Amino acid sequence: MPPVTPKDSMTKKERNHLDDLASEYARKRAMHRVHACERCLNWKSSWAELQCAHCFTRGNLTTRFDPRNLAGLCGGCHMYIDSHEDAKFELFRRLIGNSHEFEMLYTLSNMTSKQSPVDYKMTEIYLKTLIKQLDGVVATT
Repeated sequence: MPPVTPKDSMTKKERNHLDDLASEYARKRAMHRVHACERCLNWKSSWAELQCAHCFTRGNLTTRFDPRNLAGLCGGCHMYIDSHEDAKFELFRRLIGNSHEFEMLYTLSNMTSKQSPVDYKMTEIYLKTLIKQLDGVVATT
């Protein structure tokens, strides 16, 4: 039997589902961390008031769903960092808190999905587990 390898591509439906999970995680994590936008620190009453921002473009599947590549921001801050790369990198370096981790994320962002394939099911399980942890539910499987 040949070795099992992740698919090199995923369907649009699968990608959209992972986008939804990654967005929910990033926004809930922001509320857990600071109960606010992670850049301007303006208080929010719900994670639904935040947007999911990416440090490295969503066009690259290798980092698209990586929690290190996500932040929960208000609309104004999201728009600002998307047009000011230096401010974006400064924000994500602060959020990641480890320059080595940021450099690893940067390297991963320059890889193709053929070099570092995205496994849809494993990514889904990982993001759901992270969300459950934030929601205070212990994942059992």
